[in-house]
Amino acid sequence: MNDGGQEVKRDLVTCQICRISLPYDFYGKKAPYCPGIIYYDDTYLLRDPYSPEPRVVGVAGPCDFCSSIACFDCSVFYTKRLCGKCVLENSDSFPAQLVVGMKEKLQQIMQAQAETH
Repeated sequence: MNDGGQEVKRDLVTCQICRISLPYDFYGKKAPYCPGIIYYDDTYLLRDPYSPEPRVVGVAGPCDFCSSIACFDCSVFYTKRLCGKCVLENSDSFPAQLVVGMKEKLQQIMQAQAETH
């Protein structure tokens, strides 16, 4: 519900890496229901369903390199939102620790997907 007691229209965004579909109710940098938080890049945002106060949770965003939509598990914000695939393809442009962490995270996601199929 929004502050006026009306249902908030929710849509789904699908991560193009792990294929998870996540609900969101606003796309942009600053959700109207939480004006104190401003994201650096356009982000799929969801009003925090567990908070009685207006809070926002970022769930996904477009990769600044390839424009694919990636959830926050499959991407990183490193001055810009980057999907894991672009981080790995351009690994020489990022700190080794970031690249290793993203590689491990993507391997875990792919392994979990394989176990469910």
